[in-house]
Amino acid sequence: MRVLHGDSLSPHTRKIALALRLKYLDYQLAPTSPFEAHERVIHHPPMQTVVALSDEAQTIYQDTVITAYLDDAYPDPLLYPGNAAYRAELRWIEWFCRYQLDPLITDTLFYQRVVRGHILDKDVDHQAVNHALQTLPAYCHYLGDRVEALPTQTITIASISIWSLFRCAKMAGLVLDDRFSALNQYLDALEQHPMLNSYAQEENHQLTPFFASPISLATTSVLPPHR
Repeated sequence: MRVLHGDSLSPHTRKIALALRLKYLDYQLAPTSPFEAHERVIHHPPMQTVVALSDEAQTIYQDTVITAYLDDAYPDPLLYPGNAAYRAELRWIEWFCRYQLDPLITDTLFYQRVVRGHILDKDVDHQAVNHALQTLPAYCHYLGDRVEALPTQTITIASISIWSLFRCAKMAGLVLDDRFSALNQYLDALEQHPMLNSYAQEENHQLTPFFASPISLATTSVLPPHR
């Protein structure tokens, strides 16, 4: 039996769980906390969990390495389909979500407003939250431009990466207004996909009490995205 080691609140754990489900691969979740030591998983505080997948006699670490492994080991269906140029675009969106958006959404908004504010009942760093809200608009506009060329009926690593991350944003109360119509439409379409909808219902059953109050992005952005 495959074992997925990771924090169930983490978008990186969610990303691998969805990749396994897309490939119809059975697995068990071995929950780990980013606040506790674990012999199989390396943790980087506050929410930077390195996910691990035990598959038969080997353990693979880090979500982007695991997704590549899954396509190599179980290629039907592919997380990275299409020709070389299309796969490069999927990898770029995966990277952009992982290293540009994730620190703002997961490690700041989600960590402060959900983990600290609700689960741990500790003070929230409002300065960090406000900085994220000022920084995110340019990144969300950029992502909205990229997703207009992506299908929503066929799930890829890009759609899984985006949806997994914005689930954390939704739990953190983030509301995207009309300025982000392209990204909103894409996310709404993904919500209708049976696999993603089913996963959301499972999470909602357990986590709805921890959802934060609504919060909006700032009207200006302090940093542009970089490629």
